[in-house]
Amino acid sequence: MANATRACDRCGADISALHHNARRCKTCPKREALGVLSDRPCEICGKVYTPKRRDSVCCSRACNGLRYNRLYAVRQKEAEPALSCPGCETTFKAWRTDQKYCTPDCGNRHRAQRAIVYADLTPRPCERCGTAFTPKQSTSVFCTRLCGRRATYARYRKERVASAVAWARANPELRRAIAAQHKSTRRACEQLNPDSVGIASREWRKLVRRYRHRCAYCGGSEGGIHMDHVIPLSRGGRHAIGNVIPACRRCNLTKGAKLVVEWKRDESRWSQDAKQPPEMSLPLSA
Repeated sequence: MANATRACDRCGADISALHHNARRCKTCPKREALGVLSDRPCEICGKVYTPKRRDSVCCSRACNGLRYNRLYAVRQKEAEPALSCPGCETTFKAWRTDQKYCTPDCGNRHRAQRAIVYADLTPRPCERCGTAFTPKQSTSVFCTRLCGRRATYARYRKERVASAVAWARANPELRRAIAAQHKSTRRACEQLNPDSVGIASREWRKLVRRYRHRCAYCGGSEGGIHMDHVIPLSRGGRHAIGNVIPACRRCNLTKGAKLVVEWKRDESRWSQDAKQPPEMSLPLSA
């Protein structure tokens, strides 16, 4: 059976000899000439580009994928049923299957209000110091943040000390460098203070003998006697014999850069068994 005569869609030539699915001859182009396409802005990023197709609306594949994702999200949102927000009682379209509130802020406000209504805010004793306090949250067990931090430190003290010792042994050079930096910083504070006159060794030994080689704060001598500045150097104190006092290692390290009033106040909060200074007939200053 002879093939039916078929003509080219473009020029009308006979294409009976070609494949039966062919629509045009081999001399005709597969696509019409695009001509000169004017530059246009991208719908996603706004960048002006030269399109390669008449129906092009995006400058790149990335922008085109983002455009399809947005269209898909819009169609999904339109297909979702309208929900009622329990916080503000407004109708909204959910973006997720587990969404309950119209916005995250609305959900946070509603949950906070429910927590206040159903929270147990009756006064209770602190688990560490025993002080009765009114909690701000139903799960609060400590009266202050200091009590909570101190309890956490007491719980993990052995692990932290062991970790610090292991690090110091593994990094001796870095440890010496940090100690030297602290020493240079302290010397700079002493030298840059115009009221600092220095402390002679003879004067310091005389002051220590006056306090009978004991701490002026607690009366102990555990860890050796340290030179403590009553008004810290970092807060404008003088490096002079009138501003120093003998102190044990614990008192000197816990006091740090605090005034005596601040240190005693924090000690009463941080420790239940804070050392009470004994009655001493000697003055606390030289």
